[in-house]
Amino acid sequence: MFKCMKSVFLVGITTLFLSPAIEAANTINDANKVLFLQTINANADKLNLSNASRMMSLSQIFLGAEYVGGNVGEGKHGQYDKDPLTRFDAFDCTTYVETVLAGAMSASSDEFIARLISLRYKEGKVSFVTRNHFPSLDWFHNNQDKLLDITPDVASGGAKVAEAVIDKSAWYQNLTGDVMRCDAKKSSSCQLLLAKLHQQGEGFKPEKAYLPYVPLTQVFLGDDHHVNQALLDRIPSGSVISMVRPNWALKKYIGTNMNVSHQGLAIRKNGTLFLRHASLTHKKVIDENFADYFAQYPETSSLQGFNVQVLR
Repeated sequence: MFKCMKSVFLVGITTLFLSPAIEAANTINDANKVLFLQTINANADKLNLSNASRMMSLSQIFLGAEYVGGNVGEGKHGQYDKDPLTRFDAFDCTTYVETVLAGAMSASSDEFIARLISLRYKEGKVSFVTRNHFPSLDWFHNNQDKLLDITPDVASGGAKVAEAVIDKSAWYQNLTGDVMRCDAKKSSSCQLLLAKLHQQGEGFKPEKAYLPYVPLTQVFLGDDHHVNQALLDRIPSGSVISMVRPNWALKKYIGTNMNVSHQGLAIRKNGTLFLRHASLTHKKVIDENFADYFAQYPETSSLQGFNVQVLR
């Protein structure tokens, strides 16, 4: 997914200790990491534990965690994006879903990093170029061995298909030094690195991407737009939910159109379905009533529905 600029802490050269803000972030990251890895191991000890239960226990650890766009990268050895490979204190929508999925897929905490890499990168090769940046073209296609699309079953005959032309080459040309945390206007080394990144994108050709979705017109019925509870009941707890905006018109902003704008998890608690997600609006990981979340979008909105996938 696309990276957003995040806050940068400025530390004076005479500072001998980490600032309280950095110390607090490190503490949260370390505490969440320990609890998350312990939960993976605890889940592994429970025979016949369902994927839904794994997703529930792992995803709830991060409730309240900060939303930070573009919070991870390829680590300190990355060529372009040197942000850490993993974080447990802050997420964007996709890194939250990836982290929970990788944890649920792991038979032990030792497997977690490998599982995460297999989800985030094509053929598990860590680099900016092989990262699954585009959900409908990369992320789902390269993870078909791990995820099963059940959208047609949820829609029960009412599914539609979103289509967009993903122009990766044009997207690469629109990238700026922000993705590398450098200023191409002031730094010659940043300019050279950015030029090389732009060149990396020249080998891509525009491709059509397709994604089935449950139309919101199937979720809210009649003149009173009452909730189709039978449809919600067909969404398994622990499902990956992707918000679909067919042929989302972003080309003039980022060089390409898209089909997906947001991702989260469907979580059922006491019979009620919630969307558990890293929310840009609320700036943290939260639970929102599933139907209420989608009810806020009018029929004229570019958000037309959602895709549903589950772990195989």
